[in-house]
Amino acid sequence: MKTVSIVIPVYNRANLVPRTLKTVLEQTYRPLQLVLVDNFSTDDSLVVLNQFKIDNNAPDFEVIVTQEKQHTASAARNRGKEFATGEYLMFFDSDDLMERRLVQKYVDAFESSAQRVDIVITRRNLVNDIGEKKAMPIFKKDLIANHILHSVLATQAFCARRDFIAGIEWNNSILQWDDYEFGLRLLLAKPVVGYLEGKPRVDVIYGGADSITGTNFSSNHGKWEIALRTMVLDIKNSSLLNKQRYYDLLYYRLLVLAAHYQREGHPELAKPAAQKAYSVLDRKWSYRRVMPWLFKRIVSGKRGSARIAHWLMK
Repeated sequence: MKTVSIVIPVYNRANLVPRTLKTVLEQTYRPLQLVLVDNFSTDDSLVVLNQFKIDNNAPDFEVIVTQEKQHTASAARNRGKEFATGEYLMFFDSDDLMERRLVQKYVDAFESSAQRVDIVITRRNLVNDIGEKKAMPIFKKDLIANHILHSVLATQAFCARRDFIAGIEWNNSILQWDDYEFGLRLLLAKPVVGYLEGKPRVDVIYGGADSITGTNFSSNHGKWEIALRTMVLDIKNSSLLNKQRYYDLLYYRLLVLAAHYQREGHPELAKPAAQKAYSVLDRKWSYRRVMPWLFKRIVSGKRGSARIAHWLMK
């Protein structure tokens, strides 16, 4: 049986991480290697992680606890990646939940494919602070564009062959949307991709004071923009054809960010972000007509704007 390594960074999650660890322990697949990286928490997270290791470390369930001083999720994930020895590698967040057959389904997808698969993607639920779930769609075509629009390779949504992912590091300078940028570089490496069909097998907790994702965009303004600028450079340095299309999609995402700022009551943040997006997107007559309308749709909370943008930017 091939080992699956799971890397989870932890920072000040002493009250939440036991729930996540329980869903890892309950996985039906063995052998598992769990690498827990404490980001020098100021609460009892490290105590909780070490106690979990004492209680559960076993020959077929290896638990490694380590620390990373650089206080970014990316640095912690890179640190955990150094310890991972399994044939397959997953990353996960310390406040999210996995269905008990998730790992088994991943391994089955890798092992049953007629061709060598590098990454397997699962569907996921987004769960808000009152427990309402929204099932995210899964995309099999135009994957890079759909990742830009929908974050297909979010941290919790994939498992990869370790030998494929070995040379691709998380960017330690990105403090928000680090998985969004990392996922783009994974796709630019031209993996063969497989999918888990059926129901979502991961619950991603967002919203609420305890969420890693946070409660809004405005409180982390400037950090999201760094990720988008880095992704523009990723596209520039890639071998993709029609790069301008992917630039346009990224600047559409900047416009979406501006709309969130506006919706949260921060027009002073929305205006410069929107102006930057329009400075690129105004080059086409169709964009000039549609983008301001999409901006208003997003501010008003209407859904479906990403699909419209995708169609427009084919």
